[in-house]
Amino acid sequence: MSINEDIKRKFVRLSKGQRKVAQFVIDNPTAVIANGAAEVGRQANVSESTVIRFCYAMDLSGYVELQEEIRSYLMTKNEGAHVHSTYSAGQQNVLNYGKIMQRDIQNIQDTIRLINDNTLQKSAKWMHEADTIYILGARQAASVASWLSYTMKTLRPNVKQIRTDSDDFVQQINSMGERTTLIVFSFDKHTNDMKTIVEIARMKKVKIIAITDSALSPLREYTSALFALRMKNQSSLDVIPVLFSFMHALVEEMISHNKVEYDKYLQSFEQVENNLLFLDVAREKQVLR
Repeated sequence: MSINEDIKRKFVRLSKGQRKVAQFVIDNPTAVIANGAAEVGRQANVSESTVIRFCYAMDLSGYVELQEEIRSYLMTKNEGAHVHSTYSAGQQNVLNYGKIMQRDIQNIQDTIRLINDNTLQKSAKWMHEADTIYILGARQAASVASWLSYTMKTLRPNVKQIRTDSDDFVQQINSMGERTTLIVFSFDKHTNDMKTIVEIARMKKVKIIAITDSALSPLREYTSALFALRMKNQSSLDVIPVLFSFMHALVEEMISHNKVEYDKYLQSFEQVENNLLFLDVAREKQVLR
C-alpha cells in the first residue's frame, strides 16, 4: 500500500491538526521531501509537533521515514511512464548505448519531480549573494567538486575548493562566515571526514547546500538545503548524469540573478586564459629556438 493510500485510509482517525498535515502531504509531496518538519508545519499552518505526531499516526518512525515513503511513492507512480517513454515500440531496435542514454534522460525527468522549486531557487540565491563559495567533496565526489569549482570560477570571484590535505585547509574553515555558502557533495557512507567541517560551518552560520544520494544522509541535520538525487534501484553510474544536469540547473539559476554581470566575468576570464595560452606558446617557441 502506498503512503497516499495509507493516509486516505487512516484520514478519519486523525486529529484536526493531523488532517491538515495529511492534506498538505498529498497536495505537496515534493515540499515534504525538500523541507524539514518545522517548515512543513509552518506551511500547513500547524506546529512541528503536530507533523511529528502525524508521522506516528501513520505508523512511521519519524519525519525522515515519511520523506522516504513519499520518495518511493513518487518513483512507483512514475514507473509506468518510465517504461513506456524509454522503451516504446518505435525504439525496440535502438542500440544498447541509446537505451542507456534514454534511461539517463528518464532518470533526470524523474529527479525533476522530486526537486522543490523554492529550495533550488533559495540555494541559487545564496550562491549569488555569497562573498565566498566553498565546495567540498571527498573520495568519489572529489572530482565532481573539482568540476563545479572550476565552472564557478569562470563566472565569479572567490570560489574555492576545500581539500582536507592542503596547507590552507584550517585557514579556509576559519574564514567562513554568515556571507559564505558551502556546497557539499556526499555520495558514499564515509561522511565522518566532512561531517566535522559541516558542523563547524553551521556554527558559523554558513549557508550549507548538501547534494547527497539519500535523504537519510547524516549531514541533513546541519544543512540549510539538502538535495537527495539518488533514487530507488539506481546504481552509482545512474546518478552521474543526473548530478551534472542538476549542477547545470543550479548554476544557471544563480546566473539568472544577474546574467549580464556573469557574462562579463566569463568573457574576462576567457580573455585572461587566452592571453596565458598565447604566452605559454610564445615561451615554448623561444625555448625551441
